[in-house]
Amino acid sequence: MSGTWPEKMKHYDKEIMKKIFSDGKIAFEYDETEQNRKSFALTVYPDGNTVFRTPAQATQEQRNNFLSKKAAWAAGQLEFFRRYSQKRQQYESGSDILYLGRHYQLIIKSEQPERVVFSPGKIIFYAKKDVPSALRSFMLLRARQIFAERLAECLKLFPALNRMEITLKIRKMKKRWGSCRPNGSISLNLLLIKAPKRCIDYVIMHELCHLTHKKHGKAFYALLSQKCPDYKSLKTKLENTVFGR
Repeated sequence: MSGTWPEKMKHYDKEIMKKIFSDGKIAFEYDETEQNRKSFALTVYPDGNTVFRTPAQATQEQRNNFLSKKAAWAAGQLEFFRRYSQKRQQYESGSDILYLGRHYQLIIKSEQPERVVFSPGKIIFYAKKDVPSALRSFMLLRARQIFAERLAECLKLFPALNRMEITLKIRKMKKRWGSCRPNGSISLNLLLIKAPKRCIDYVIMHELCHLTHKKHGKAFYALLSQKCPDYKSLKTKLENTVFGR
């Protein structure tokens, strides 16, 4: 995925160099990698890792100018992710639970049998012990069901993939919303269960487009725009919803 959680660095990166940017007001450490590309890209990951991708032929002055223009943005991203990382999901009565783009108040009742009941604005969880583990298991179960349903719907827009066997996996990912392999194996980030279904669709369609176009080139984005015309706004909505911007 591109954006806040973009694709993993590829094997065609020539070299990764640790560097520090400083203009007297803002300073941050970053990994610089030269690639066969025409434009610059600066990415800040949720874990604080910052990657600067530059055309191999770019001069040092061109690189410094780009970093200077992006310095304030990078500092803001680093601060945001620092604050976000300090927030831990609480599993106690009254806690806020984000599910499919909506906020619910968690109500825990020490009763059996163990079950989950949705009511307007509330998730009522019946359990006597190990509530966090049981709730995580419930979210994983719902993610498997909902992601599979959304994948089936999205595949209707990709008739060229009808002959390919598409499989789905759900994983915890630090730097991506999703990933895919040439054999049709698609992995989705468990955090997507917090996002609206339309945002989940966007991530799935992004990965399906990669089965036709491996790299994020013009052909890839042309196909993504055709299948998901509002992908840019959905990407922003996804990040704002899950990260609470």
